[in-house]
Amino acid sequence: MRYFATPNLEKREAENIPQQFGKVFSPAVSVTISDGSILERRGTDIAVIRSELLAIHPDSGSWAFLTPAEGKLLSMIDRTPYGQLDGSWPRLGAFIASLWRRGLISINGHRAVDEAMFEDSPNFHEGHLVELLLTEKCNLACGYCLAGANPNMPAMTPEIARRTVDLAFGMNEARVLGFEFSGGEPFLKFGLMRELATYIQSHPHRNGRRVFLSVQSNGTLLTVERVQWLKDNQVSVGISLDGQPWSQNLSRPMLNGGQSFQQLLRGIDLLQRADVPFGALVVLNRSNVGSVHELIDFCLDNDIRSFKLNPVSFLGTAQQNWNNVGLTQEEIVAYFIQLIALIGDRGYPLMEANVRTMLQFLTSKQRTTRCLRTHCGAGDTFQAISAAGDIYPCGRSTQTPALKLGNVLDVALNSLSAPARHNPYIEEIRNRRPTNLDECTICEYRQFCQAGCSAQAFEKYGTVRHRTPECHFFKSLYPHLMYELSFRREMFKVFERNGYLGREGVLIHDEFGIAAHSSARVG
Repeated sequence: MRYFATPNLEKREAENIPQQFGKVFSPAVSVTISDGSILERRGTDIAVIRSELLAIHPDSGSWAFLTPAEGKLLSMIDRTPYGQLDGSWPRLGAFIASLWRRGLISINGHRAVDEAMFEDSPNFHEGHLVELLLTEKCNLACGYCLAGANPNMPAMTPEIARRTVDLAFGMNEARVLGFEFSGGEPFLKFGLMRELATYIQSHPHRNGRRVFLSVQSNGTLLTVERVQWLKDNQVSVGISLDGQPWSQNLSRPMLNGGQSFQQLLRGIDLLQRADVPFGALVVLNRSNVGSVHELIDFCLDNDIRSFKLNPVSFLGTAQQNWNNVGLTQEEIVAYFIQLIALIGDRGYPLMEANVRTMLQFLTSKQRTTRCLRTHCGAGDTFQAISAAGDIYPCGRSTQTPALKLGNVLDVALNSLSAPARHNPYIEEIRNRRPTNLDECTICEYRQFCQAGCSAQAFEKYGTVRHRTPECHFFKSLYPHLMYELSFRREMFKVFERNGYLGREGVLIHDEFGIAAHSSARVG
């Protein structure tokens, strides 16, 4: 049996998931098996990954690679008394116990991992996120802008901004609130950003609630003063970039057609000199998909060790420019696989956020990243407010008029989450599960990708009742990561050292001595 795990994380989750969410999770408890114990593998499938057998229980997100003999034994279990298995196999009891702890079988009807682990919750309590598009104007002219930014778009007024904050604090259920300033380019409205930050921090209805501030910027308008303000006010920073000069200047030109690369580098330098940490967001598109080496070189040369690589989405201005910016799923998968190989083979000290999240989902029973799960909270715990005050369920939906929930200037509103409560689309998003989508019910990896992003599904297919357009990406990357880190010890060590598994990952390879000729003995 082979797999990788995070035992310390499992221990913490075994303490809080049953207590907070009422679900069974006991991956480390002892188990007593007698001859009369009834073993059942209901719900567990066996897939073949590069000639290796993967035992996987899709609905609980449980998995392990088995030898052919171990796989044969598992396939024979069907409400089988333990005593009917061939007792001559060395460590048979230990193997059965490991299958049980991994959530791959039940013993006497009891499981170590809840079969419906993700049906009603991500098993994680997170704060509410409010994204404010301070302006939908921008000093760049990216061909794939989610917000559809252009010079004719509006900017947020102080009245709309303050009303948004008031309605956010009107969500009494929100004990933790994050406010993200975005756009367009939010530093075009730096004065409003500063005013809002002060207003948020000292709001009369804050009532001791934890508040977090963040900003997503293209980095070209940063100054010494602005960077110092970010540092003084503990504002988390995200910088959008596309890599080497030719990629950046092609896909992210200045509004007048000029080059943006030098301004970007200046902004990065200002942040680094002031010791302000930032996350880099790279949009993988037609301009930079040609070479993984170029992105790696750019990151290492500029001391960027952590970044998120988001494939261009069929949203915003990308819809009109798809022939120039869009990629096939095969191109995206090939890029990620090469990136994973280079990090693993050459030991590059780089952290890519999507890969980190996927590895977390493979080792955890919590889903902590909104846009990669069914229970995303769109409209309920996540709202995006356009510059005109329109309320949308998330930042990816602001160019989808059908998903508009209302406007903050509606005098009848007393809470930012109120417009979503009885909205038919939000109700569909709340009830959207990979287990009730025809395209997902037969997929072994359904509780890892959880059918992907609702907003992208709606924009591409006209309904949220559809799997993500990125289905091929997830169905390719999850088994790839499972195999690579389970069978390539040196690669596992690199990803563990880089923090992808929280620096508490363990590679498990347990030989149970089940012979290749093994068979079940009945009676």
